[in-house]
Amino acid sequence: MQLKSIILASAILAALPATAFAQAAIPANVDFTASATMPSLKDPSRKDVFAVSIGDAQVKTTLELTCSAGYTQFLVVRSDKACAVAGSGSIVNPANQALLPRTQYSGGYTVAADGYTDGDGMSVNYLALGKVAPSTGTFSGSMNLKPEVTSSGAAALTATVLENLGQGGTGGVIDERVDTVDLNRLFIPSAGLPSDVGCSWSGNMVFAYQTQSWFMDLKASCNNVEYALKGNMPLTETPGVDGQTQYDLTLTLPSAEATSDDALFATSDANSDLFASADGVTAQIIMVNSKLVTIDIDGVATETPSQVDAKGQFVGTAVPVEVVRSLATMFGLLSSNLFGA
Repeated sequence: MQLKSIILASAILAALPATAFAQAAIPANVDFTASATMPSLKDPSRKDVFAVSIGDAQVKTTLELTCSAGYTQFLVVRSDKACAVAGSGSIVNPANQALLPRTQYSGGYTVAADGYTDGDGMSVNYLALGKVAPSTGTFSGSMNLKPEVTSSGAAALTATVLENLGQGGTGGVIDERVDTVDLNRLFIPSAGLPSDVGCSWSGNMVFAYQTQSWFMDLKASCNNVEYALKGNMPLTETPGVDGQTQYDLTLTLPSAEATSDDALFATSDANSDLFASADGVTAQIIMVNSKLVTIDIDGVATETPSQVDAKGQFVGTAVPVEVVRSLATMFGLLSSNLFGA
């Protein structure tokens, strides 16, 4: 009887498609590096370069953003910020770990005076590989990047953040400056695998200068499944290391234990395992900062690095690698906002 059970179980396992095993074995860990060179902080006529690498067990992608600074001359002539996007990606052959060229990125985006940024200027070309024919994909949707008029969604999130920070017992919020990023069904296409159909991102991100933290309320729609991710990403100095800072990202899925806004203000100990208990996406990104310059940010003289070299890893818990990979790609596209001033 026991032998029959073993034979039956073996037959069932053999009948399952190979992709079932492949998908189950893929860890939702995505490595991320970024090098931000920003001469425009001192000279608006020069262009900033953001070199980004994103890699996991299935896909390796490199992106390069070359961005001109948006500025106004003589109080009349305005130059919109524009970023050219280029790059390529390879698929990892699971049989021998060989990298097989698969994607080519091109195009770019322009940030208008009101912050509106159309996503469909970026595209990806999929090279033929094996039995898969060549094809093309297009980014779509839009972003609002540090808009002069804050959207209603970002305004509501900002109000929640500032209200919470004002309850800290330190005499109220001293610095009410914020940066905001709005995502309006921003579609990031597949990284090259047929099983990866891409993700659409909506929601808001607010950077509060008072606490040097990003607060995020995001929704990702991937292959008809929605992931609601809410949390924060404080920017802190790395303990005991000069010239180094870090982002500690905690984005959690909805849970019965936490109310909606609690997730925005969740905190973790940066010196321990940040990621063991919460379902969602977490990351620690270490940044080596150099070439400090002093610039004006919303009327306040602020010292900021013009060179940032960042490295870290995104980790998904109860979130598929495709979602984590798409989030890391979005962070790459937002390099100017996350690592710049």
